[in-house]
Amino acid sequence: MSEFKLQPLKKSKKGRGPVFTDTGPLTKRIVKQVESYLPIILARFQAGQDFEKVVREIASHAGVEPDMVAKYVQAVIKAGAPSPLL
Repeated sequence: MSEFKLQPLKKSKKGRGPVFTDTGPLTKRIVKQVESYLPIILARFQAGQDFEKVVREIASHAGVEPDMVAKYVQAVIKAGAPSPLL
């Protein structure tokens, strides 16, 4: 599998989350593209990996924008899905 190259990430200000461009609402199509990556996302978060890095890498593999992956993760957490992060 080829390695994905991403642009360098801009450092966010201390105490602030990553800044992504808002590309619109989370749709059913996007949820279908991202939902299979949820176990990988949660495992990487549990291992202490950086949120922004994980979101950007998963987005490139899923073929969606990074903000959509972030919105999906937020929706899963908000819905109260059992997660080792909580």
